[in-house]
Amino acid sequence: MTEIIKTMILRKGILLVLTILWVFQFSALSYEIPKSNLDIRNNTAPRPNAVIELFNIIDQTDKAESPVETSGKKIANPEKKSSASDSIAVLKLLNEAKPIAHSDYKKAFKLTTEAMQIAEATKDKELMGRVQNSMGNLYWFSGDYNHASEYYINALKNFQKTKNQSQIAECYRNIGWIYLGQKKYGLSEEYLLKSLNLNIKIDNKTRIIINYDDLANLYLTSEQYEKGLKSCEKSLELAKEYKLSDAVGTIHITIAQLNYKLNRLSEAEKDYNTGIGILSRFPNESYNLCLGYLGLGKVKDKQGKLTAALPLYEKVIYLAREHNFPPELAEGYYLASKIYKTQNQLGKAYEYMELYAETNDSLNARNNRNYIQEMGAKLEYEQNKLQIKSLEQEQKLSDVKLDRERNFKIFLIVVIFFLFLLGFYIYRSFLRKKKDNEIIAKAYLEIEIKNKDISDSIEYALQIQQARLPHVESIQKCFPEFFVMYLPRDIVSGDFYWFTETENGKKIFAVADCTGHGIPGAFMSMMGIDGLNYAILEKRIESSSQILNHVNKFIIESLKQDLATGKNQDGMDTAICIFEKDLSSVRYAGANRPLWLIRDKELIQYSPDKMSIGGNNYSDYEFTEITIPLQKGDSIYLFSDGYPDQFGGERNKKFMTKNLKQLLLQITHLPALEQEAILQSNLQTWKGSFPQIDDIILVGIKL
Repeated sequence: MTEIIKTMILRKGILLVLTILWVFQFSALSYEIPKSNLDIRNNTAPRPNAVIELFNIIDQTDKAESPVETSGKKIANPEKKSSASDSIAVLKLLNEAKPIAHSDYKKAFKLTTEAMQIAEATKDKELMGRVQNSMGNLYWFSGDYNHASEYYINALKNFQKTKNQSQIAECYRNIGWIYLGQKKYGLSEEYLLKSLNLNIKIDNKTRIIINYDDLANLYLTSEQYEKGLKSCEKSLELAKEYKLSDAVGTIHITIAQLNYKLNRLSEAEKDYNTGIGILSRFPNESYNLCLGYLGLGKVKDKQGKLTAALPLYEKVIYLAREHNFPPELAEGYYLASKIYKTQNQLGKAYEYMELYAETNDSLNARNNRNYIQEMGAKLEYEQNKLQIKSLEQEQKLSDVKLDRERNFKIFLIVVIFFLFLLGFYIYRSFLRKKKDNEIIAKAYLEIEIKNKDISDSIEYALQIQQARLPHVESIQKCFPEFFVMYLPRDIVSGDFYWFTETENGKKIFAVADCTGHGIPGAFMSMMGIDGLNYAILEKRIESSSQILNHVNKFIIESLKQDLATGKNQDGMDTAICIFEKDLSSVRYAGANRPLWLIRDKELIQYSPDKMSIGGNNYSDYEFTEITIPLQKGDSIYLFSDGYPDQFGGERNKKFMTKNLKQLLLQITHLPALEQEAILQSNLQTWKGSFPQIDDIILVGIKL
């Protein structure tokens, strides 16, 4: 009976202890992210250890350089170059501090501070950046993210000055981990991606693998598991490409953790087994192997396979105890204790629960010791800084007066020197400007004389061209309601009109638009007038199409366009009308210029041949003649493309042919001179401040 009571009391005690520990079970459990002996972070810090940093890939940004390498390396620092002995001393101190960052934080902090003082004395940006990165890591391990970020940012500034792209990428990565520790996942992702993109740019392949793994850990922590798997796929692909077997194994562990979070137990089990199989071949991968056994045990546990899970937890306990992984050891004890309790092995369950509590207490105590050591080291460091600042201040005060006097003398000398240079420069500029002005004035006078000569020549050419054009009064005798709107773009024009009345009373009228404008256009217009005179006045041709045929042949032969060596392609677009004596009809032929007839408020367009006069070697081309019956009140319009092609309006667009049609329909009932005035006014309004782009001719005849 006594034995039964004792057993009952023992069971109730065990259950009470289990209940208490259940409430506090997560107080000592760290986040299970893979790591290695290359960069073992503080187990209480919220930053997961980056997988690849733990892959035994040599981190070239943190690797100590040999004396030969250091002495031969050119430091990109415009202020001062550090000596080889300074660089060796700094790197030696950093290498001594790195492995004791967790076990003896105070000493590590002291060694890094000494390295900082040497680097600051050299003013070597590259060396200072390396020490600042190391100091940032120490603050990061202690959980002081503010100071850590300060040192990381200062390191980034120094590396930006030396343009060390690899170290800049590493600083971005460190800042990303700071934000991850503060649970600012968006900012963390931004800086980790900056590091990745920069490493891709400089083709730093091993760091690219690290970057992808950093992102995978970020997504694991922030519960973005699918994105984490995508990052793992990329890092796994690169690790396989470079045959980094230990990296491949560790990535499989991370993939398994993500699948476990997504409740994909079979995939998680497969990746855990793959990772464990690879990592078991590497003696220095005990931590990642420990995480693999722990994760696989959880998978078996969740599947209800407690018998299979228990040996895995025992392996976790063995590895964690052997290599001093307190958080994993505590969790292994706890999970194994639960299974032993389920299997009714209460003695073993109680033993493991006690070991769990003991390990957990030890872990918390160690964290407290680390915090106290950290605070002590900080206090000592701040006191040393105050002493150094006090001594420096005394030295500065004693030198201030001398510095001021020396600086004032230097300032006066510099000011006097620059005033002398300024006066010399102004005097020299004055002489040069005076000489240049004389040259410009002389050149301007010569240009004015030449310009006047050219203008006089063009004005004389205008008189010649106008003399070749028919008088408007002679045309108005035949057509009382006649107007011609003739506006050269320059002084002389490439557009012209031609008129004659034959002996038998027929009236022949033509409008032409020659290639070009100004002087070249005027030359072509003279040739066009000669061609019409030749065909009509000499050959006495009275067919509009035959006239165009002869003029076409005349232009081609005159400009030698029918020869293989002929390069000239000038010509003209022409519309020609032959009115019967009684004005009962008109025979029209056109070379790219139409005839518009308005009758009873309707505009009828007669289309021309799509062939110009000259500008080709088709001297045998036959133009088409159209006979058009006329009625009293009909209005006929011939024109070049200058009016519809003129730019203007609010949007600087062409006036367009359709708008010209509408305008003529609106004014056709008016007398000829009023029509001309309206067309002139409308053109000026449309054009506004824009220049005229082409010669303009528009002829109207109202019967």
